[in-house]
Amino acid sequence: MRNPGPRQPLQCVKVEGAKYVSKESSPASVERSEISSQSPAHALRLLEKVRKANETRHNKRTATDEAKPKAAHAVVIGGGIAGLVAARDLRQTGYAVTVLEANDSFGGSMRTTDVAGLKIDAGAESFAVRQGTVAAYLDELDLSEKIAQTSGQSAWLIQGDEQEIVAHPMPATALLGIPADVRTDAVRNIIGRAGTVRAAADLITPMSKKWATQKLSVAEVVRTRMGQAVLDLLVSPVINGVYSTDPAQISIDAAAPGLRQAMQETGSLARAVAKLQASAPAGSRVGGLEGGMFTLVESLVKQLEDSGATLVRNSPVTAVSYDAHAQIPYTVTSLGQEIQAERVVIATPAAPALELINPLLASEAQISAEDTSNSIALAILVVDKPELDDAPRGSGVLVNKNAPLTAKALTHSTAKWPWLANEAGPGTHVVRLSFGRIGESEPVVESGNDEALIELAIKDASKILGVQLHRDDVLGSFVSRFSDMVPLQGEAAVQRRVDLEQALAPLVGLDVVGAWISGTGLARVISQARRAVAISAR
Repeated sequence: MRNPGPRQPLQCVKVEGAKYVSKESSPASVERSEISSQSPAHALRLLEKVRKANETRHNKRTATDEAKPKAAHAVVIGGGIAGLVAARDLRQTGYAVTVLEANDSFGGSMRTTDVAGLKIDAGAESFAVRQGTVAAYLDELDLSEKIAQTSGQSAWLIQGDEQEIVAHPMPATALLGIPADVRTDAVRNIIGRAGTVRAAADLITPMSKKWATQKLSVAEVVRTRMGQAVLDLLVSPVINGVYSTDPAQISIDAAAPGLRQAMQETGSLARAVAKLQASAPAGSRVGGLEGGMFTLVESLVKQLEDSGATLVRNSPVTAVSYDAHAQIPYTVTSLGQEIQAERVVIATPAAPALELINPLLASEAQISAEDTSNSIALAILVVDKPELDDAPRGSGVLVNKNAPLTAKALTHSTAKWPWLANEAGPGTHVVRLSFGRIGESEPVVESGNDEALIELAIKDASKILGVQLHRDDVLGSFVSRFSDMVPLQGEAAVQRRVDLEQALAPLVGLDVVGAWISGTGLARVISQARRAVAISAR
């Protein structure tokens, strides 16, 4: 365990990128900034090496039929998780691989930061253990020994109005907030007696046979089977807090795979939830990695570099061209360099991806980008507050939309992850607050004012945790912003994916991966990326 020793409150200072970190962390940030200022030139040199290597490879392939064939070249545009997963699989199947990342770091929405001497996830911090997809992939990367279990602390729910804020433990058997047993005190305390009576009607109401195939949102299923109180007071806070969107916008199949079939088999939503919970592995429904989820990014990058792949930061791609009759059909342009490739994988968020894809398509086949506000911010606080040692709100809190708070959720990270608590030491705590919802405008998020957001995070954390926090309690802080978050797929997203697959069919060797195609969640992103580049698909 790290001995933190006596601590003095540290002021937050502004550094490159308008982030707020502790003075303890700022020298490293300044050093990274200095390195970053030189990296575009470094990226250009790397791209020039890739281009020359391609020319040499092509000349050798065409010089004589007797020459040993060289590996085909694949360019992956985007170095987030989807891009890195695709790049690794392509490299393992024999491709020479180049990964081009527009920013100065890999990982996309999986990020890390140093705050007050602690390495903390500044993006995704966990993965769903159901079906074992992520755990199996981590085993491939020799990371299985680093899989971390949660502390087992429960999640809480905040309700209330301007006069009073009330906190309740979430029902232990709930799935996405949908209770498996509607008659428990935990459920009754949140939705009230009338709401409980209405929810219990699910147990005796016949299940519509049309629901076996009908398009259904989470909101429609919950409202019809259990009533508005369960939807508003239990399910919506979970969907808003975890997926940053409204349950009416999410397909029940995307949110809870297998739930539709279980409803048909059991004749009840509650019994269907109970069946899925019973079939799930024992223990927590989420897992993490010791040292943080960014360990996954670091492992992928290292394995790719060790295998001979070329990874280039600060290399935004401005164009992709395709010539079906050319021996090497694709040309990728970045920083003025033209890189040829037999295969291209576009692994960027939707808007930049479609900017590259649409010029390759006929006008009638082009795909429109969604024009939806989706600015999300994560405020991280490291605080010296021994009063939080007892985890008064468990591992985290979801906030009802009607509560007088701006934050939609709070994670008490040192209560959730024992490895992080050991690193922090007694009395020191990490809390992460999420702000903003997809499709809704949130001024404090969209303003870009990190200092104002940190001040608001301190106030909201005090109310949520029931422990007064002051600025002097904050040892360090950081704001991580996301402008390209995507919800779990609704019908519009599913249709766009179908349209995209049809439009890309003539472009042999071009694949598109990422959360805007697969839907939210590490398991979905990994699975879709691997399917897309599977050697059997080409």
